[in-house]
Amino acid sequence: MKILHIMAYSLDYIGGYSIYCRNLIRNLISQGIECEVLTSNYKRISKKNDYIDSDGVKIISKTYFGNLFGINPMLNILPFLSKHYIDYDIIHAHSYIFFSSIQAALFRKIRKFPLVLQLHGGIQTDAFYTSNLFENLQLLFKKIIFDPVFGRFTLKIPDSLVSVSNIDLQTVLKKFKVKRENNYWIPNGVNTSHFKPLDGVKKRYVTFIGRLSYIKGFDLFLKIIEKIYKKNQNIEFLVVGDGPLEYMLHSFKKRIPIRHYHRVPYEKMIEIYNQSKILLISSRYEGMPSTMLEAMACGTQVVASKIGGIPEVIKDENYGFLFDINNLREVSEICLKLIGNEKKGITSSKKIREYVKKNFSWEIITEKMIRVYNDLIKA
Repeated sequence: MKILHIMAYSLDYIGGYSIYCRNLIRNLISQGIECEVLTSNYKRISKKNDYIDSDGVKIISKTYFGNLFGINPMLNILPFLSKHYIDYDIIHAHSYIFFSSIQAALFRKIRKFPLVLQLHGGIQTDAFYTSNLFENLQLLFKKIIFDPVFGRFTLKIPDSLVSVSNIDLQTVLKKFKVKRENNYWIPNGVNTSHFKPLDGVKKRYVTFIGRLSYIKGFDLFLKIIEKIYKKNQNIEFLVVGDGPLEYMLHSFKKRIPIRHYHRVPYEKMIEIYNQSKILLISSRYEGMPSTMLEAMACGTQVVASKIGGIPEVIKDENYGFLFDINNLREVSEICLKLIGNEKKGITSSKKIREYVKKNFSWEIITEKMIRVYNDLIKA
């Protein structure tokens, strides 16, 4: 079986989207499935031709024409698809919001070939919480123009729709009015052989990992840890990421002990999770964050906002804690109780890791994806 993965960003791009694709492709290859990637040469201006990446995956890199709203690389994949679509058993496009996926759907309208579209979250971004003009413009464009026209078209065309979040599949019907039969919920995965507890590492931080933005709720994180620190000055805080709200961090650092890393190499993230007492996810919008599963695989407690696919993983307090973003006092109290109950944390850490290994390891996720491919080929 030979699969073409269509991605807006290359596999080495920093973000949950590319991490998911990289791990999926690695595991598909380990099962004897040939994979190639069609993508933009975003941040790879000197590489205009095909090349083989460090994992041995063939990358077909197309000219990058700019970035719409700072998140959507513009490229033209239609000539390649027109010439080579018959070379693949299945074409697998990732995320409905990207220009590359829209082109894949458009070409599927013209030619008959098996097309899988995968949702990686972000489908429910229809409210306006931010005071950031640029993010507001992004969300406004998405709500008024993109989703009703391009989004609905892209979601309607593929033969199979896969989502990391079951609630996003429901949204396809409710919000986009797209009735489909071949929908599959396949959650995010985690490499449990890499992400695991480390002996001798002191857990000391309440940690935020992600883009410092309103969509990721970084402003909420700062308000929460301010409440926590007022009641317990022995707690330290860690932020990993950059973004438009970094200016807020500077003022909070003057009165709260916050360590900040703009970036941490992915292979070093295991150390961040193991140094964290709590991973605090305060997002306003999410699919199923890979950071949540990676932290849980390391036995780290996760306290997360009750949105997107997060409740599909944290089903009860045996595996983590959920909160309403409109009740910041509640989440600060949850964190304080967890920090004050070290014995419970050690006991539940083992349970959390076993739960993740059983349900979200990449071996399990890859098997589910292969079944989707086989169902589509047999259809």
